[in-house]
Amino acid sequence: MPEAVTLILAYLLGSIPVSWLVFRWRTGQDLRLVGDGNVGAANAAREGAGHFMGAVIIVLDIGKGLLAVSIARFWELELGWWMAAGGIVMVGHMWPLFLRFNGGRAAATGLGAAGAFLPWQFAITFVIGGLTYLVTRIAELGILLVAAPLPFLAIAFGEPIESIIFCFAAPIAAGLKTGWDKWQEAGTS
Repeated sequence: MPEAVTLILAYLLGSIPVSWLVFRWRTGQDLRLVGDGNVGAANAAREGAGHFMGAVIIVLDIGKGLLAVSIARFWELELGWWMAAGGIVMVGHMWPLFLRFNGGRAAATGLGAAGAFLPWQFAITFVIGGLTYLVTRIAELGILLVAAPLPFLAIAFGEPIESIIFCFAAPIAAGLKTGWDKWQEAGTS
């Protein structure tokens, strides 16, 4: 039973459209209809929420991923269930119930889930990526600097194979969602 509850909560957490809510609050507009149409922190920051609120959105999206996997940890489920919770929270962010299944790419949410697997490694890369974002104002670069080292740190420090797989798979899933969005956009143009 805790497995099913974990997965349902992970999807619902992922479905909370943080960037859409913040952007609507700040501008009164639908984030899906401005900029690149992505329901993510970078689009929200560029289109009117501002860089500070963009950083807040990233932290909250990371928190969704951390919380989803932490629920599996709380129930003391096996690592496979941690992976499932991390994957499902990303699915919820990509195809959220609350936005008629039209969501973001889940890069930050996936990072948060990975952070639950590798807390201290994530903390180090998060500081580097966060400082990079604050200096450059390029969210994608900050996220890259958080995500790219994680699977290699997992390998270097002998973390379980589930952690390594998730740290490789999460950014790939976010990239595939980016490709999917571009393909959908090209088909409607």
